[in-house]
Amino acid sequence: MTTVGTHRVLVRGVALRFFLYAEEVWAPVTDTEFHAAYEESMFDPHALRHGVLCPNRRRVEHNTVEGWFWSDGSASAGLITFDDRSADECVGLAQIEGVRVA
Repeated sequence: MTTVGTHRVLVRGVALRFFLYAEEVWAPVTDTEFHAAYEESMFDPHALRHGVLCPNRRRVEHNTVEGWFWSDGSASAGLITFDDRSADECVGLAQIEGVRVA
């Protein structure tokens, strides 16, 4: 990585951009914000509200040549786009059967 804490990171010449789904839109976030949300998605969001840590069985991940998508299976989702693409160019990644985003 050539930068940390930014919305756009270069890795081996490929520009990665980070987005989180919030308020029904894909909002650009820093790589560190993205990473924190990704880690939180590993735990069941309903159990977390009650202070209980347990694996999130509804969590999914999907990747293509355009980007990489994850969802906690509830209201939280993230998207990394490759080759400096916008979230709009890669939003199809979130259209996986059985995945609910917000």
